[in-house]
Amino acid sequence: MLSINTIAHVVVNTVRASASPASFDTGLLLVEDSQFAEDRRLYACDNASAAEAAMLSLGFTAADEPYKAAMKYFAASPAPGRLLISCHPSSETPAEALGAVLDRTASFYGVLCCDTLSASDWLEFSSAAERLTQPVMLFVPVTGTVSEAVADNGILHKLQGSSCKRALPFYCASVSDCAALMGTAMGLELSHKGAAFALCYKTLQGVQPSDLTQAQVDRIKEKNGNVYVARGYTHLLLENGTVSNGQRYDEILYVDKIADDLQNAAVNLLAENPDKLPQTDDSTAQFINRFSSILMGYTDRGVLASAAWRGTDTGPVKNGDIIENGFLMWADSYDDQSDADRAAHRAMPIQVALTLAGSIESIVITVNVMA
Repeated sequence: MLSINTIAHVVVNTVRASASPASFDTGLLLVEDSQFAEDRRLYACDNASAAEAAMLSLGFTAADEPYKAAMKYFAASPAPGRLLISCHPSSETPAEALGAVLDRTASFYGVLCCDTLSASDWLEFSSAAERLTQPVMLFVPVTGTVSEAVADNGILHKLQGSSCKRALPFYCASVSDCAALMGTAMGLELSHKGAAFALCYKTLQGVQPSDLTQAQVDRIKEKNGNVYVARGYTHLLLENGTVSNGQRYDEILYVDKIADDLQNAAVNLLAENPDKLPQTDDSTAQFINRFSSILMGYTDRGVLASAAWRGTDTGPVKNGDIIENGFLMWADSYDDQSDADRAAHRAMPIQVALTLAGSIESIVITVNVMA
């Protein structure tokens, strides 16, 4: 399967305020295997029974963490629909193992490595994930004491310092608890085809909340880590669904999905058109019209929303301008196209400005009482 990047290439630039996977609902488990052979490289499981059978056939038992991870992944609610399990030899780094899977399929988004990795190993793995043209999200289990997790040589500190947007660190008791989080994220995507979701404040099935003080929770969150805690007597909550650079998981997910949809729409327009698309501004209008229908769908789902542009000035968009419906597109005229680009039959680049709808995570309630 060849990439469509050579035909339609999408560049995503995330602008902070003043300051092609086919399956975004599928997770991948990477498992080190002492009996590795290439026929153990990839298993696709559509339910817990299939995952259990795959793990048993690979020689894992119910006492092994990879087995527990597969079971907790499918125990999530809402349930995910698919899990990929990939064995790899100890001679491969996690990044090399992930690359070997991508040589076979790109039909996944979440990635959890069941191997025992150091903070430096996770930093190297996340850096490799950042460089991939295929968007993925690493789910990073952070175990041990809080002091170890937030220390200068700890996982949270290293990932935050790298400004990684491809790693979601989760302070938990085990790798399998992190698999429950990945299963929850994949299940939410599967069950929210017509609406947006946020990972914050979700409940994780089969995971005990961490016994943390508020001060410890704050220390972990300051490093952009995530915790699963009990609030009050009845609320078991994941907080805050944050990746290592401080963005929310759903922000990264939906920008990845939008980029994937725009890329495929561009290829479809080129491939399905019975006539050629001339290098004229009329062709630009066709691309923009096709893209507008896609982006309007994200507005309807609650991913995009009308808002003021708070980034730096870009093209016709100035800081403070209102972006209606959450998106605005433009392109330069073909009158200004270079001779080289015209000879290479390139389209004029189309620029897209997006404003995300965000999600509410806290509220102040004021009660006025007349005595």
